[in-house]
Amino acid sequence: MDTEVKRPLEQADSDVKPKKLKTETSESRRKFIPSESLVGITEYVGSHKGFTGHLKQRYSDFLVNEITPSGEVVRLKSLTGPANEDEEEGSYIDTSVVSKETLDKMNALVSGDTSGQISIDVTELSKDERRQVHILVRKKFPDLESQTKIQDSKKIITVEKKKNHQGPKRQKFWPHTRGNHTAFTLYKENADTMEAINMIAKVLRFKPSRFTYAGTKDKRAKTCQMVSIYRVPASHLVGLNKRQWRIAIGDVHYREKEVKLGDLSGNRFGIVLRGITGSKEDIQEAVASLSEKGFVNYFGLQRFGTTSVSTHDIGRALLKEQYEEAVDLILRPRDGGGGWPELTACREEWQRSKDPRKALGHLRRKGILEALLLQGLISSGPKAWSTALYSIPRNTRLMYVHSYQSLVWNRVVSRRLQKFGLTVLEGDLLLSQSECVPEEVMDKRKATPLEVSDPSLHTIQDVVLPLPGYSVNFPKNEIADWYTEILAEDGLTVESLKTKNKSYSLSGCYRHIVVVPSDLTWSEVHYSTVEEPVMLSDYDVLMGHKLPEGSANEDRSSKMRGLKIEFSLPSSTYATMAVRELTKSDTSVWAHETPKEVGEKSEEGTEEGNGHWDTAEAVQ
Repeated sequence: MDTEVKRPLEQADSDVKPKKLKTETSESRRKFIPSESLVGITEYVGSHKGFTGHLKQRYSDFLVNEITPSGEVVRLKSLTGPANEDEEEGSYIDTSVVSKETLDKMNALVSGDTSGQISIDVTELSKDERRQVHILVRKKFPDLESQTKIQDSKKIITVEKKKNHQGPKRQKFWPHTRGNHTAFTLYKENADTMEAINMIAKVLRFKPSRFTYAGTKDKRAKTCQMVSIYRVPASHLVGLNKRQWRIAIGDVHYREKEVKLGDLSGNRFGIVLRGITGSKEDIQEAVASLSEKGFVNYFGLQRFGTTSVSTHDIGRALLKEQYEEAVDLILRPRDGGGGWPELTACREEWQRSKDPRKALGHLRRKGILEALLLQGLISSGPKAWSTALYSIPRNTRLMYVHSYQSLVWNRVVSRRLQKFGLTVLEGDLLLSQSECVPEEVMDKRKATPLEVSDPSLHTIQDVVLPLPGYSVNFPKNEIADWYTEILAEDGLTVESLKTKNKSYSLSGCYRHIVVVPSDLTWSEVHYSTVEEPVMLSDYDVLMGHKLPEGSANEDRSSKMRGLKIEFSLPSSTYATMAVRELTKSDTSVWAHETPKEVGEKSEEGTEEGNGHWDTAEAVQ
């Protein structure tokens, strides 16, 4: 492996020293700590004691590997492309498909010694032989173009010089033996999925939208996922590994189908909790409870943002068609979540003058969410709040309304558990895990839940509750009334979730109340310093890295101990909620902890910078 490939990824998580963030960011973070109870997270499944520990003290302590629809865990196995890439490129060109005289005519066309059109009678040739003629023209004579025509009941291939600026641009030659899509394993460290895609797209000079993937992965983690792009040679992608950055591209291959949003069945997690307290018996009891009983399938804190302006507040305003309020919430000053001076100045200017031009003048970067919205306000004109909102990405606007939907779901689940515990009720809704779809495509769900007629035949793990929407079924019991009550508190009804503006309408979907992790394993680890690695990523394994001797030895005389736990979860399930159940700890403490890696600070234009996303963990 080229050392150039090895160096950047190693440096990303080595020589670690706690680094203080910008003063403004540190002060801002101290002003606001997210609260679990404010977003409906209050209950636990198990009765075990729990213990304390530090989650994501290093981003290398959090590994995520996508699981394909067929159940295969996506692993980074190599940094190469197909073994027969050179053959597929078609280095040999068969010129025997045309006569020497025809070849001479083509050479004359290219050199300019002659002009006009060459006609080749291919009536007696097979389809494959005709295709070889076209391949010959495309590869040996790139300045010429060919096409098949019917003349006087004969099949003729005409060859002529390409006409500048006329007709559509011809597609580059693509071997018929390949699939149309180039798929690869994207490995990244301390970068969110879109950031990694943007990095690749910038180097290749492609639009980021050309890349497709099943879902986003955590930022503060080491992750693997499948990505695809239409007809790009594997060599172009593999060559990017020579660059010094936080990503690696491997296992490049060709396939007929693209990777689509939602093309995953879940994620495999490897998590290290450092500095754990509690006896071995306490930990064993906690792990046993999690593996047998599961955890409440709450939407985690990161779903609602890390600032005093929550994403669900913006979503509520959009659903109530209060577009001016939504714009103001996005742009107003807030506590927490990081930020940098010019964004703070922009927000303060907006609060002071409500002048989009003045507020925009404080921002150098015009591609971040706030800048896009301000530009939309300028171009749309005064009071055109609804139109201006279309200036920000559709997925971001959907994230706001889905956040409100998630808040209602969390509150209903907690109320149910407080009143009925883990009891299955008559009139509950059932849905198998195989019928559930990832959150990324949840509005396309078609499965219809079954109602419980005999509660004794089912467990709480079978029961789903709807995320409120205008086309879902609600339980045939008193829980249905709770949705009406909670929505009414915000001046909404189930019917009003079908808004006049269709882009904000919520059709609803279903989510299991309790999820049990699968394939769970755990071990106690020991280490002497916070910088000492205790878990290897796929890239580490590929590079031949080894853990310090004795890191998993319980008899090792080290100062600190940790817990390494690995498990698989369905898509759209939050690993932090599983760890919350395990430790019986409030995740708001973890959300507030300062990152320990070098260089981890709020960057301009990142999700942490705009203050609406928690970059600690993206939706799984």
